Amino acid sequence: MHRIPFGKNSPIEEGVVKPAVYLQHGLLCSSADWVMGIAAKSLGYILADAGFDVWLGNYRGNHYSREHCELNPDRNDFWYFSWDHNGVYDIPAMIDTVLLYTGQEKVHYVGHSMGTTAFMVMMQERPEYKEKVKMANLLAPVAYVEHMRSPIRLLTPFVDSIEWIADHLGLGEFLPDSWLMDVLAELVCEPGWLEIACESVIFLLCGFDPEQTNDTLMSTIVHHTPAGTSTFTVLQYGQEVGTGGFHAYDYGNNNDEHYTNFGPHGPPEYDPATFTVPLSLYWSQNDWLAEPSDVLRLVSQLPNIFDDYEVPYAQWNHLDYLYGIDADTLVYPRVVENMWDAEDDYINGRDIVKD
Repeated sequence: MHRIPFGKNSPIEEGVVKPAVYLQHGLLCSSADWVMGIAAKSLGYILADAGFDVWLGNYRGNHYSREHCELNPDRNDFWYFSWDHNGVYDIPAMIDTVLLYTGQEKVHYVGHSMGTTAFMVMMQERPEYKEKVKMANLLAPVAYVEHMRSPIRLLTPFVDSIEWIADHLGLGEFLPDSWLMDVLAELVCEPGWLEIACESVIFLLCGFDPEQTNDTLMSTIVHHTPAGTSTFTVLQYGQEVGTGGFHAYDYGNNNDEHYTNFGPHGPPEYDPATFTVPLSLYWSQNDWLAEPSDVLRLVSQLPNIFDDYEVPYAQWNHLDYLYGIDADTLVYPRVVENMWDAEDDYINGRDIVKD
């Protein structure tokens, strides 16, 4: 994990405890994505300047999370994980770390993309963590992906074959120069298509918004991203495109080795009605992964929505929440405002509810 305990505009003050916020990146990203640009346009620095104690998490398998007591990332068994494991183990471990070091009882949560997916997994599979989160801000929330426009959906007819290849040929790590990327590029990239999107896996999978792209930031982005993940993590989204559900990883004939309650139609489903922590959702119309109809399906089932915010920009894309030129005006102020409103309710003993 990385930490920004104070900001240039919010120094440490004796006797003042800054509320802790834990930021969790999404698919193929890392903690670096929250601090990629200048301070005025990077959410990690903005939150530190706003008065928060900022903690930046990393999922297993990326640049910063390749150490293990027993497993070697150069061997395939290290990569036997999906975003179920991120929600059941990784996020809870990092929340506990924040609480241990700060002495606080609860954290604010900000997640993007797969940082929202695994958070929702935690809400169901580790319900005790509902008592450790004040409010969660879900940027581009990804639960249902039936209408996903990302090329990940093109993998759906082949998920069983790809899983077999990854398992038996030692290709558990999802690499930008892998055979799987070559397949995606061949399926998607046509003459005249955006060159940057075909050269970078993150844009190829998540979309590209030229109007919101800071050209001077691109070299920094491609230097840090993709940060790494497992092939099984990507395949789990492909499985969900095919089923239309929000469910645990489908191990096929081996489900009985992993689950005690899987049904005739596959692995256990995640139920948004159980996600009772106050949630603020931020979504947009031009998102390849968090497609609006899928987001609205999720919203209709959530029991405790603090804020439901559609970004007022028609072409706002999945990665604009991280790199968009206008993220500091269209999204981040709303996040900061919601967090301070929730914090005010929390310290005054009120239920965290949007006015």
